[in-house]
Amino acid sequence: MTSTRVTTLVAFVGGSVGFALAALATSTPQALAGGGLVMASAIYLVRHFWRESDQKRKQELAAHRTEVSLVLTELHTTSRQVEGSLREVESSLRADARQITNRVDQYFRAVLEYVAQIQLDLGSAKKDMTGVVETLRRHLKQFELAERRAARGRTHVVSEVSGVIGVYSALNPQIPYPPFGGWSISGDCARRLVELILTNHFDSVIEVGSGLSTLLIAQALEVRGGNGRCIALEHEKSWIDRSNQVLAEHGVSNRAVIVHAPLVDTEIRGENFPWYDLSEVELPDQIDMLFIDGPPKATGTLARYPALPLMIERLGSTSVVLMDDADRPDERAVTERWKAEFPDLAVVRHSDAKGTVEIRRAPP
Repeated sequence: MTSTRVTTLVAFVGGSVGFALAALATSTPQALAGGGLVMASAIYLVRHFWRESDQKRKQELAAHRTEVSLVLTELHTTSRQVEGSLREVESSLRADARQITNRVDQYFRAVLEYVAQIQLDLGSAKKDMTGVVETLRRHLKQFELAERRAARGRTHVVSEVSGVIGVYSALNPQIPYPPFGGWSISGDCARRLVELILTNHFDSVIEVGSGLSTLLIAQALEVRGGNGRCIALEHEKSWIDRSNQVLAEHGVSNRAVIVHAPLVDTEIRGENFPWYDLSEVELPDQIDMLFIDGPPKATGTLARYPALPLMIERLGSTSVVLMDDADRPDERAVTERWKAEFPDLAVVRHSDAKGTVEIRRAPP
């Protein structure tokens, strides 16, 4: 029998006895004793049930604690397992992330290296293409320059040949002339020189320098007739002998005299130039024609400049100045200087093979 049943039985018996005693009591003490017994039985029963309930509650709490403890233990175990799994997952993810990062870094480094190589290749190719383009442009310019030179050369050849034919036709020499061009006067300039002499009454012709041009001047004066003579200034004595021989061969020694005039320092407007020594040369008071073909370029800068400043006072209103090799840079500079210093002169540039400048006094 369980304690609850025993307690219930005892309480029932005690309550019954107390109730009976109270009911059958003949005196107050008996009634009070019966009531007290009933009350005690009830209290005993209540306390018993209270203790039973409290004990049961405690047992239930203990059971709950045990269950909670078990659950907590399981949760702790599960938590540790989950934590371990999370660590493994984290470690695996970190390893995977490192691998992915390394691969991404390697990929980007490879991409950057590839891009850098492409940039280098493009830069090299651009430089090569620039070089090719520049080479092509240079060759094109050279080709255009050569084409222009060839065109000018063809024009000059035609002009040269035409000039030589014109000179031969006008002067009709008995023996051939020395070669035209090169250091000698060009064919077109020679024809211009001969035509000026044949169409003008020039009694005095001064030539600065000597050579084939001296022979042509002498023959032109002979063909035109009259008393015209040429005085040629020459600084090289050996050249004088050769020129005199050519004059004699063509029978015009009477029309030209070649004077030896060494180059000496000559001051003009505060500058010194190597120029022909005129101290022992007798020049006419008036020069009808001045032909400038010397000194050679190698003698100094602006070598032909002194001719006009030194001869300008002897040039009349109808005098003509002719300069050969006028397309050379030095002769161009000389021409511009003359134009600036002598504004009353009219300068005409002819497109002969080596360039010719013709100068006259401008009409008033």
